[in-house]
Parts: sequence; C-alpha cells; structure tokens
Amino acid sequence: MGESVMIKNLVWPFYRPIIMAVLVSLGICGCSKVDMPDEVISSYQKAIRINPGLAEAHFNLAIAYNSRTMLDEAISALVKAVEINPKYKEAYLQLGLLYMEKEMWDNAKATLSSSLQLDTDSFLAHEKLGDVYRVQGEYSEAVSEYKNALKINPKAVETMYNLGVVYVNNDQTEEAIQTLLDAVGINPNYTDAHFFLGQIYLNNGLPDNALNAFSKVTEINPRHALAHYHLGLTFYEKGNVDGAVASYKKSIEIDAKNPQVHYSLGIVYSDEKLFDNAIEEFRTVVKLDPDNADAHYRLGLAYANKRTLVKAVSSVQKAASAHYNIKNPYSDKRALDEAITSLQMAIEINPYNPEIYFDLGNAYSQDRRLDEAARALEETIRIDPNFAKAHYGLALIYERKGMKEEAQMEYSEYKRLIHNCLD
Repeated sequence: MGESVMIKNLVWPFYRPIIMAVLVSLGICGCSKVDMPDEVISSYQKAIRINPGLAEAHFNLAIAYNSRTMLDEAISALVKAVEINPKYKEAYLQLGLLYMEKEMWDNAKATLSSSLQLDTDSFLAHEKLGDVYRVQGEYSEAVSEYKNALKINPKAVETMYNLGVVYVNNDQTEEAIQTLLDAVGINPNYTDAHFFLGQIYLNNGLPDNALNAFSKVTEINPRHALAHYHLGLTFYEKGNVDGAVASYKKSIEIDAKNPQVHYSLGIVYSDEKLFDNAIEEFRTVVKLDPDNADAHYRLGLAYANKRTLVKAVSSVQKAASAHYNIKNPYSDKRALDEAITSLQMAIEINPYNPEIYFDLGNAYSQDRRLDEAARALEETIRIDPNFAKAHYGLALIYERKGMKEEAQMEYSEYKRLIHNCLD
C-alpha cells in the first residue's frame, strides 16, 4: 500500500514510552495486609502502657496497624520506636517504606538514609532509596543507589529494570540498553525488560532491533496487547503497512478498549485513503475517550476526505450505476455534516488549535454556509495571524459575500506572508 510515514505522525497524541518502574511492594516487610484481630492491637497497646519505653512493642504495634491499613497510626508507632531506640535499623527501614506509600518523599529519603547509616548492606534500603530519588528526578543519586543494591544482589532483575528507567530519563540510552540486556540475560522471560528495550530501540531509530524485542515479548506472552500494538508502530515505521494493520488488529482482538490502538489504526487507514475504515476506528476512539480532541479532529478530516474522494470518482460511479446500480452508502451532504459535527466537537475540547478552525471553515464553505465559514477562518487568524492559507480562504469567502475591500486586504496579507516565506 502507501509509503511509510514518520513514527511521530502515527503514535497516540502526546504518546510517550511506558517506562513505569516495577516496584517492590511498599508494605512493611514480612507482613501481608490482612486484618489482625482488635485483640492483637489491644495487647500491644497494653504492653506499651505497662512498659512505654519498649521499642519492640511500638514496632509490633506498627505492624498491626499496617495490616489494618492504618498508615498514620503505623507511622506514629514507628516514629516512637526510633525515638526510644535511635539504632533500631528495622524500624527506620519500615518507616521509610510507609513514608513512600504515603508519597512523603522527603521523609522517606531521610529515614531510609538513616537506615543505611545503621546497615550499609541492606539491599532493600538501597533499592527503595533509589526509587525515592527516581521519583524526585534526582537521577544521578538514583543510579548510585541502584548500583549499590546490585552490588549486594547482582541478579536483581527488577532493580536492573528500574536502573534502566533512570538511565533513559537521564538521556543515557546506551547504558539503559546494556542494563536491560543484562536483565534479560539473567531472566530471558522477563517481558517487561524486553518490552522496554523495544520502546528504547523504536524511539532511537532502531526499528529492526525494536521488532526483535517486541516479537520476543509476544513469543513469551502471545496475549501481550501492548507488544502487538508496538509491533504495529514499528512495522509502519518500516513501511510495512500490512504488518502494521495485522498487529493493530491482533492487539484489538486481545484488548478492544484501548483507544490508542484504534487511533493508530485509523491513521493508517486515513493515510491509505481507506476512509470508511478510518471513520470506524476514529468513531470507536471517541466512544472510548469522548474528550479526545485529536480523535474528533481526525474523524472530521476523514469525513471531509471521504467527501472529496466521493466527488473525485462520482462520474465513474454514475456511469457504472447504469449497469451495476452502485450506490454510495453516504451522500455528500451526510459526509459533510458528519465532518462539521466532529470538527465542532474537537473545538469544544481544544479551542486553541488553528488547524481545526481552518478545516471547519473549509467545511462550512463547501456547505455554502459563508457567514459561519468566515467566522471560523477569522478565528483561525486570531489564534495564528501568520496562517497564510486562512487569509487566502477568508479572502475567497469575503469575495463571495461581496465584501470587496475586506477580500483585497486578506489577499494582500496572504501575499505578504507567502513572500516572507519565500525570502
């Protein structure tokens, strides 16, 4: 089918790689979140009343509170434990984890650092402190802590993954790739690492490597919908339209409710001038994500482009209909009305995009709604005064409305802008 397009034209609006780190549970170590009987909490409280200076009793009470998801009470108990025993390294570690769960990052950083002063060989404390630095954007410090953790446990593949995330965020692409390759070398079935590798390759212009990485994910887990989606992105980057469509359809077969995939498939269909298919996909997107301005805009363009295509082949259809009774499922008017409705919806969601107003003005013009066309093009120019085509279109509208002086002014502005571009 058609020629390849740059990947940035295909991916979901504001698309960014999925680089969320896989984090160890933030709960207190060794404690599952199951309800402890009230009697257990009462017994620890009684022990504290008898001996309020017993740090272990406060620690155990914190564990009981945490099991009941009473995080504030658990934190208070742990704070008391380390006040009583400033060298209670386990209490510092668990307190740091609870601060992380509450997203109290500065407290978590200070508390985990205190834990490491007491126990420099704590893998979990180094790893969790790395997580805190990562969340706060302190990437050099995060790298240091993850490396410290890996010195203690060189086969901790999830820590390697998190280190790869930090390297990417710090623009250290080669280091990220090598770290993730080390992770899959230890665990060849680690799909998250293969998937992340594929994203890095794709975003750095290495589509062949990306294909291998995403294919490995689908080999390990054939129902990994996002891997099939990214295979589609990669195939389209390489100009393989059929491969892209097949991969998108496979992703939709697994997860039909991801608007990203429908949007990207709609883009392919639009580029290939399969406007009925594109309309179906973009309509699905706006059903799944009604506030998506880009999808409404693309839907409007697909309707408008379909109308243009219909007009281009109308003479052929008229000739053929005498023999085969061919009928267009949409009349020109219906396609145009659909385009106008979709563009209006796109403007309601995103009222600052001059391209949408420009296309709406063109649609109104085709529908002979000159006043509305003029207002849309005037709004285009208000948002972007240097939009040359809008000045030209507005000049034509003014001419049709008999506004000769205004038409001449817009045409003069159009020529000025074009001249500046040529210079």
